[in-house]
Amino acid sequence: MSASDVKPEDILNLFTNQQRYAQGPNGVFQVLNTRKFDPNTKSKKNIILITDGKYHVKALLRNNAADKFQTSDLHKGDIIQILDGEPHVIIDKKKFVFLVDDFTVLQREAPLNEEESVFLDKYLGDHMDKVIPELQGNTSPAAAPAAAPAATTSYNAQSYQQKLTDSNTSASKFSGSGSQKSKPIFAIEQLSPYQNVWTIKARVSYKGDIKTWHNQRGEGKLFNVNFLDTSGEIRATAFNDYATKFSEILQEGKVYYVSKARLQPAKPQFTNLSHPYELAMDKDTIIEECSDESNVPKTHFDFVKLNTIENQEANSTVDVIGIIQTVNPHFELTSKAGKKFDRRDITIVDDSNYSITVGLWNQLALDFNLPEGSVVAIKGVRVSDFGGKSLTMGFSSTLVPNPEIPEAYDLKGWYDTKGHDSKFTSLQQDIGTVNSANAAKYIGQRITLAKAFADNLGRSEKGDYFSVKAVVSFLKADKFAYPACSNENCNKKVIQQGDDTWRCEKCETNNAAPQWRYMLTISAIDETEQVWLSLFNDQAEQLLGIDASKLTELKEHDPEEFSKITQKVQMAEYDFRIRAREDNYNDESRIRYTVANLHKLNFKAEADYLASELSKALLV
Repeated sequence: MSASDVKPEDILNLFTNQQRYAQGPNGVFQVLNTRKFDPNTKSKKNIILITDGKYHVKALLRNNAADKFQTSDLHKGDIIQILDGEPHVIIDKKKFVFLVDDFTVLQREAPLNEEESVFLDKYLGDHMDKVIPELQGNTSPAAAPAAAPAATTSYNAQSYQQKLTDSNTSASKFSGSGSQKSKPIFAIEQLSPYQNVWTIKARVSYKGDIKTWHNQRGEGKLFNVNFLDTSGEIRATAFNDYATKFSEILQEGKVYYVSKARLQPAKPQFTNLSHPYELAMDKDTIIEECSDESNVPKTHFDFVKLNTIENQEANSTVDVIGIIQTVNPHFELTSKAGKKFDRRDITIVDDSNYSITVGLWNQLALDFNLPEGSVVAIKGVRVSDFGGKSLTMGFSSTLVPNPEIPEAYDLKGWYDTKGHDSKFTSLQQDIGTVNSANAAKYIGQRITLAKAFADNLGRSEKGDYFSVKAVVSFLKADKFAYPACSNENCNKKVIQQGDDTWRCEKCETNNAAPQWRYMLTISAIDETEQVWLSLFNDQAEQLLGIDASKLTELKEHDPEEFSKITQKVQMAEYDFRIRAREDNYNDESRIRYTVANLHKLNFKAEADYLASELSKALLV
């Protein structure tokens, strides 16, 4: 089979011709465009556009097709044969999609005529009467739970559904009409806008407080919870009167049947969960408490070892488990806006022989009373890279003391037998203050820029980190900062209005002045190569020793002092920790280099390291 086997109007016929629909999805199509999922945005959608030469439609790849897509590297023009899948219609939005479960590549990068292809949504959206009844009535296999595909994780979604369906449960109805006990149960991982009728059986793993807001558009309430089953977790939100209603109904730790909540794309900035969608609970949502808690876990963690956090991206979220080594006293912080916060730092360690500081905030900081030596598991804690790596609790983070899970028992056993006498490497210490052994470790990890380029660092899926000793050869002083929202924890770019206020579209507020934040570019060189490096706010402030707002003011009112500050770092030598990651711009691939951390050189540590290396060489 080849490009000649692509049949014009075959895509249209799949949605409009009863006989073609009955033949099944097996067909030959050409790839018009591709989009793989980005793990850093937690999106798991693998979408391509396929064409029959006359019409094109979105195809959502799942199961075997998704796995092949991540490894086979499809391109525009490729000819594929769909082996398993189904057409589906989202009636209320007049959207058409091909759900593809398996495919094979027949020909690579065949000639492609994009201009003659018509988007199926555009054509059939105006001709809904032509869509076959099976799709009009949402009775296609995509909408039927019995035909839902097995999940691509370690559990079998169909057997999971069957166990839940067959379980003898009892429930008391809270909302809506009709019990959900007898309805087929979907796994949370399977939920997407392409299923119209579903019910989940899940535990409330996290329940937030009702939050209120006031802005120019009015005021309102927000409530959110996380639902958990064997397959994963999903966030659910409710607003205003429904926030109060569902906050009273849902209790943390209890199991419920949930259905008829709207599915919408997740907002990564507000959740630490990996599900690409979230639930919106409203007047149609049905919640029933379930007394049968079988097959529903109490907690779900995806733990990482502390030694791996060194290579985690700043502001990413992780799950960790550790032994409390130190509990520091509570103290108070005041933000630039004048708001006061309670803070307490604790240090945890694990069997990777690393330690890290965890910041606790507000009521948790005040109430924390666990003794040193206790086990804590923390879900969704945020990674900070200021002055090394540390962790900080966010509004959706959860701290579980002494959890009854195998990882906790193993860690406690290790600590009681030998861990309490171990020496731990801190992820937050500066190279200038660490002991000689740790300094030698950091110095010994360095490579040259030439080796970083030769090894193609940055081409891996998650990017690569490396350390290099280099000199700042140039600093771009024309555009070094941007005006950011001055509201707490926002940092989005703001736009100056006609009345000289600064508008933040995210917060929907106008503020008298922005808070300037660094977006600095410098050139660095070592003995082998030159590289352009990007520095965000914390790292740039560490380099220049002044915050962006003050430097912006100096540029406008004291150019001489501004020049002194920006020039004093030029030709100065630093130890840079760099993150390399592939970036696509104008359909061209390039490696972007970002400074994750930097230190002034500790010349005593440098000399000690060189002396140690010379001693080793003389002994050989």
